[in-house]
Amino acid sequence: MSTGTTNWIVASGQIWKLYVAGAGFAGSLVCFTIALFALGWGGGEFMGMTACGIFLACATFVWLTAVLRCPHCLAKLVWTMVSTRPHSSWLIDLAALDRCPVCNRGLIRVGRSHP
Repeated sequence: MSTGTTNWIVASGQIWKLYVAGAGFAGSLVCFTIALFALGWGGGEFMGMTACGIFLACATFVWLTAVLRCPHCLAKLVWTMVSTRPHSSWLIDLAALDRCPVCNRGLIRVGRSHP
């Protein structure tokens, strides 16, 4: 039985989106790491791997911005938080949300409605 203390991302069934975004950001980090080692190899991989890393990181962020939404009004919560909060705290504020900043409805359902 849920006590209502779970994070809204988990409670709304959107945690898989964070896993996909984490994989995308990890992939871009791998590209940047390979690019760094490519400098020592003397090959031409540096520019290609750097470009792939930048593209993957940007595409992942744009995707996450588009898909992580309020379950009620479908507001893009990542973009709302990025555009209204300081750069140092938007991610923490996003995880700590209990109400949608757009429609002001609760993001976590306390209990299930009976049929």
